[in-house]
Amino acid sequence: MSILKWLKKPYFFESDPKIHLQLSIAIGSFVFLFIYIFQPFGMAEVKNNLFFYSLGFGVVTFCVESFLFIVIPYFFKDYFKNEKWTIGKNILFLLILITLISTCNWLYNSSVQISENGFVLSLKDIFLYTFSIAIFPIFLYTFFSEKIYTTKREKASKKIMELKVSKKSDKLNTKLKTEIKILAENKKDSITFDIEKLIYITSQGNYASFFFKTKNGLEEKILRTTLNNITNDLFAYNTIKRCHKSYIINAKFINSISGNARGYYLESDLLSIKIPVSRNIKKAELNDLIK
Repeated sequence: MSILKWLKKPYFFESDPKIHLQLSIAIGSFVFLFIYIFQPFGMAEVKNNLFFYSLGFGVVTFCVESFLFIVIPYFFKDYFKNEKWTIGKNILFLLILITLISTCNWLYNSSVQISENGFVLSLKDIFLYTFSIAIFPIFLYTFFSEKIYTTKREKASKKIMELKVSKKSDKLNTKLKTEIKILAENKKDSITFDIEKLIYITSQGNYASFFFKTKNGLEEKILRTTLNNITNDLFAYNTIKRCHKSYIINAKFINSISGNARGYYLESDLLSIKIPVSRNIKKAELNDLIK
């Protein structure tokens, strides 16, 4: 496999700010302790209070990482969508992180460092030290994590498909009506449809698109409402599942499931697209997404 194909492979961006906050604290603490204990790059010559001097590097690292991984994704959500994230994007983003940390640490170091011989680390030195330490772990972690997540999800998908062959398909409760009416948010507009023909629903901003099976292929109907409201309306139907923040599926039309480093995907013979599965869905719940 060429390096370009590898860089284009699907990967994931962790969108939970709590996780990034914890990582920022952990990495900032590591940088602080590493500098304070080992005093690398001639820092033993520094005449500042070593504890607070080292702590400054940790604080700078924490602030930069929090800004890049929490603040920036909040304002540029489309760019950081999991569906668009690749290995190449992930590596580029980590290299930008290292560049900003190096630059900000150099600015911090230049403003506070005092030594008898006037020793001050140059920007070139800090870049050299930082990249020499970080570059290989970045590539190695990305390479192996992609392999591990892909292999893990491929195995899980295979097991689910094996179970699908051996189990009987769930049927709708005969006591439930098959003709469904969904009201719009304004309580005036609505759509009525046969639940047995619903394939999937996806959100389009403030609107929801319903896709149905017809003799001529797919038919789309649009209604101004949210997937949360629709999920509540269809809660009693055991084949209707919310698989993603932007998708509701009818499991009876899902033929297979696949996985890669980015996550799991549902496939149907009636669709040309793969429907993503939320990373919050537990492995045990995946079986319910395919009948």
